Formats: sequence, C-alpha cells, structure tokens
Amino acid sequence: MPKVHDYTKMFDLTKIGVANHAKNTPDKPALIMGDRVITYKEMDELTNAMGHVLIDMGIRQGDRLCIQVYNSPEMPLFTAAAGKAACIPISLNYRFKADELAYVVNNSGSSLLIYGQEFEEVVDQARAELENKDLKFIRLGGKSDDMAPELYDLMAKVPTTPPEQQTDGSGVAASIIYTSGTTGRPKGVFRKPKNRLNSILGYAYNFDAEPDDVSLAAGPLYHSAPYAWCTYGVAIGNTVVIMPRFDAEEFLKTVEKHKAVSTFIVPTMANRIVNLPDQVKNKYDISSLKRITVAAEVFPFPLKKKTIEFFGEGKIYEFYGATESGITTIIRPEDQLRKPGSCGKASFGNDIKLFDEKFNEVSQGEVGIFYSKSDFLLDEYYNNPEATAAAYHGDYFTVGDMAYVDEDGFYYIVDRAVDMVISGGINIYPAEIEEVLYTHPAVFDAGIIGARDPDWGEKLIAFVTKKEGAELTEEDVINYVGEKMAGYKKPKEVYFVEELPYLPSGKMLKRVLKEEYKKMHPEE
Repeated sequence: MPKVHDYTKMFDLTKIGVANHAKNTPDKPALIMGDRVITYKEMDELTNAMGHVLIDMGIRQGDRLCIQVYNSPEMPLFTAAAGKAACIPISLNYRFKADELAYVVNNSGSSLLIYGQEFEEVVDQARAELENKDLKFIRLGGKSDDMAPELYDLMAKVPTTPPEQQTDGSGVAASIIYTSGTTGRPKGVFRKPKNRLNSILGYAYNFDAEPDDVSLAAGPLYHSAPYAWCTYGVAIGNTVVIMPRFDAEEFLKTVEKHKAVSTFIVPTMANRIVNLPDQVKNKYDISSLKRITVAAEVFPFPLKKKTIEFFGEGKIYEFYGATESGITTIIRPEDQLRKPGSCGKASFGNDIKLFDEKFNEVSQGEVGIFYSKSDFLLDEYYNNPEATAAAYHGDYFTVGDMAYVDEDGFYYIVDRAVDMVISGGINIYPAEIEEVLYTHPAVFDAGIIGARDPDWGEKLIAFVTKKEGAELTEEDVINYVGEKMAGYKKPKEVYFVEELPYLPSGKMLKRVLKEEYKKMHPEE
C-alpha cells in the first residue's frame, strides 16, 4: 500500500495534466473567463507555443520567470508553459509598486518578466532598480516594441507542438511563491517539481474533488490558495472559471451561470456574501455548489454559522496551512458546528507538535507555537537560508501561529505569535476578541492590535467597521466585550473606520493598523 500522504500514488498520472486532457477530452472547456473559453486542446497548443517562446528567448532549465498580470487565463497558461520548458514561474502581486516588483525580481534572480500592458508604468519605474541588466521583457497586450515584444505576437511565429529542448518530461514546474509580506519583505517559498505536484494533488484529494467538477477561481491568482484550486482543477481535468476580480453578487451570479461545484474563498469574502441584502443573495440559484473551502485567515464562528446557514450544511470545508506547509489541518463539513473555533485535525501525512518558547511540548489544552512536519513543506526559502533555518526546529516548521489541541485531536489557532498582546504579564490573543465582536449585530468587521501602555506594558486597541446604517459607540464596543469576556480583554480605545486593511488574499494587515495608530499617537 502506498503512503497515504504521497498523493501522486492516489492518482493515475497518465490521466492528469493538460497534455493528457488534450488527448482524452480535447473539446472540454479548460478555462473560462467572461466570454472567453479555452478548451484543453487549445490550452495544450497555447502552452506548447509559450514553451517555444521561452526557449527561443534563451530561457534555460531552472531559470526563474516572473509574471505580473491581473486574473486571467494567462496565469495558468504561463505556469503550464513553464512546466513544458522546465523553468520556474513566479506570480507577482498585481498591487506591487515599483520597489516591491524590483525586490522580487532581484531576490529570485529572474531572467524574464512578463507583464500586462496595464503595468507598463510600474515596470518602467522599476527598471532602474533591476539588478539583472540582461533581464528580458515580454508584454501581454498592446504592441510589440524594442523594449518588450508582445506575447501573442511571439507565439504566432512558433510551433504548437510540444517543445523538446530542455524539458524534464514531467510537465510540472518547480515553483517559487512569494509570501504576502504581512510583517516585512516577502519570502520566496521554493518547491521542487515532485514536491509541488504532491502538494497540488493533496488539495484535490483532501477536498473530494472530481474530474467533472466546475471549479470557480474567485480570489487573486497570484496568491497560493486560490491558485492551488485553479492548478489542481486543471491537473485533474476540471473546467476552471476565473473571476477577473471578486464581487459578492458577481460571485453568486457566476456560480449560477456556470453551475460551479467547488470554490475557495477567504472569510472576508464570505462576510461580504452573507451580508448582501436578502433580495440580492437569494435571487440566484447556487444549488450546484457542493464544496466551499474557506481558509487563509481566522474564520470567526459567528460568521461560519451565517455562512453555513446561507450555503447549506454539508458544504463548508476549512483548512489551516500556509504557503510554506500546504494543507496542515482539515475540518470537514460534519465537524464545523460541533467543534466551534477549530481548524480541524491533522491532515494525512502531517505530524504536528505544539512547543513553548524553550521547545518543550505543551500539554493538551495549553497554547503553544504550532509546528508541523510533512512531505509537503517548502524545500527552502529561496535565496534566504537564515529565514529557512529560523523557521525550523529540527524537521518541524512554523510560521509563528499559536494553537492548542483538544482531547479529540482538533486544533484551534488562537493567533499569530507576532500579533499576541501582553498586558500586565498576561497573554491576550486579539483573534478571540475579534470573534466576539463579530457577534455584535452592529459590527461588520473588527481588528484588534496592541499599543504601548506605561502601566500595563501593552493595551488593546479596536478598529471597527459598522454595518450600514448601524449606530455604535466606543462605550458600546468596550462594554460588549466586557460582558462576554474577562475584563482585561476589553479594548481601551475604539476607532471606527470605513474599512479595514486587507491583502487581496484575505489576510488582515495588522501592521497597517499599528502604523495608523502611531500616526494618531506619535508621542507613544
């Protein structure tokens, strides 16, 4: 019997991948966005041509290539083409400014940058900071020029047969995915081809995906989780529908139009969907949706209950993991309501330990730093051995989250270590206060941070977004938390804002809230 966590043993590898689907189901839609439909035969030919273009541009096996485009079929096309040319694709955040773009291109030592014509100005601004003076450029859209030939102009001049030069034959590229950079510069998570394929198929296996599914890519494809759904969908033969950008009502409309079966969303997206007016959210037929996976940030239990109520029981999956670790824990639909606040049990192949600051394992029910060991961990932080070493304790890896485990083996993430507040010597986890605020009928969203306090070391600060038309005061917020939680968990100050800062991936940017607070209180 194969090891259950070697997911490549769970699939017939002769029946996965673009080239195989092009032979077996050539006319099946592979990618859809708006009115654009690309069949598997067309996807195979397009990615063959892209592979030839890369090779003709002088790209060699193992070279790193960056792409900055909005959500579009070109993102999965480019990744598949990189596999055929045995080079390493890197998706850039489409919100990057020139300095951020230059940092990733330089840090990865990339040889080529493909960019949508919408990013011309950002790329031009970044040129002076780019260290590789031989860096090549390809533009997607617009007209070819001396600075950057247009991608489809190049593809029109090459064959659509499989490229033979330098391909490793697997059709799977190694990958580097840069982390969100919520606490500093992003780090490049590097995986070799076998490890990456294993990780991709792990998503399909753990979330009960079927080849005939229609999968909806609703989030930004430069982020690892939405892109994992798109990638595994193509790998096993799904039709993948790509949203150009997320909009709550458009999401429901797209599910109805394409009869989507599975999707990935983050809690922020779920919050926007369930808070649509009833006359809007109830007018679409979304009965085709069988599997909605939610992750990437804390999923407050009050929001989870509303999400289950709207989409229906037996449909909500959740996992805890990271770009670096892949799927670490899973909570399946049948456990969602009976295990409030849990992110599930260890997924197949994961060994989890909770350590204190001295690397002693903590007891059941005690909070410790979450470490895991599996075959799906990153091979390294690219070009950053110090960060790689700092994240490991032996074979166990952490991104710094804190958790406890109950008597049934279910894990509960309490917060990130970096976000923990210590007030009067007591550890306070902002996530649990945020979850309580989600239960207030006037609160749409909430973020808790710590700020310096001369008496207590740190104090709690709340940033709150009210629901439309709701009345809410600072005193209301403070008293509500005091009624539900111990007194030391009450915020000392409350600020009402129109919206909280999030990455498109769904992670709240606590550092932005801290910077805003410092601007308001420069003396502290």
